[in-house]
Amino acid sequence: MTNLNYSDICSVLALEDDAEEIVISNLQSDLRTTGEKKLACSLVACILTTKVITRESFSLFVQNVWRTRAIVGVESLEDNKFILRFASEVDRRRIISHGPWSIENYLIALEIPQGLGDYTKMKFNRVSFCVQLHNVPIFGMTREMGAVLGSMLGEFEEVLDIQSGDCIRKTLRLRVIIDVSKPLKRCLKLQLDADKEASIILVRYERLPDLCYACGILGHPFRECPSRKPLQGDQPILIFGD
Repeated sequence: MTNLNYSDICSVLALEDDAEEIVISNLQSDLRTTGEKKLACSLVACILTTKVITRESFSLFVQNVWRTRAIVGVESLEDNKFILRFASEVDRRRIISHGPWSIENYLIALEIPQGLGDYTKMKFNRVSFCVQLHNVPIFGMTREMGAVLGSMLGEFEEVLDIQSGDCIRKTLRLRVIIDVSKPLKRCLKLQLDADKEASIILVRYERLPDLCYACGILGHPFRECPSRKPLQGDQPILIFGD
C-alpha cells in the first residue's frame, strides 16, 4: 500500500463516495462525552451583514459587552461566522435568553449546535426578539390572545409584563422567535368575525438593528437590496420608513 500522510488520508476520505463511516455511538464513551460537553457549552454565531467583521473585532465585542463569568473563546469559521466556546452552560443560557444582540448595529444570529454540530447545515434565520404590540383591543389583552398574536409573527415563546395572568395596558409585550430571512411584519389585523370591522395592531421590535427599508429584511443595506424598487422622482421608495 502507498504511504499516505494525514492530510492525504483526509482528502481521500472526503472525496470517495464509499469511504468508511465513523459511527459516534461506537466510539469510546469518554470521547463521546467530551464532544457532547463541548457542544453543550458552544454556540455558532453569524453576523448578518455584507460587511466583513473580523475575529478580533467580534472577540472584543463578546468580552466587553457580554461580560460573562469567564472569557469566551471565539474561533473563526468563515466570513462572519464564528464558534463561541463558553466556560459554562450558565453563561451560554444567559446570552441566549438576553438577545437579540448586535455588533456595529448588525444583527447576530445564534445557533445551538445539534448532533455533530455541522455549521454548514445551519440557516441562521431564527432570532428571538422582544416585541411590543400597540393598540391592542380589550378583547386581545389576555395571555391566551398574546400567544395567538405572537404565533402570527413567528414562533411564540412567552408573554411579558403580566399581572394576575392578564395584561393591564393597551400594549402587549411578547418574546417571539422571528424568521429574519423574511420581511418583518409591521402590523397585525384582528377581527372578531369576518364581517366585523378589524382592529390594526402595530408591531414594534425592541433592540432592532439596521434593516433594509425597501424590503424589511435584515442583513443587507438598501443599496444592495435584490428587490429594490425604482426611484419615485428623485427619492427611493422606502416601504419600511427612512
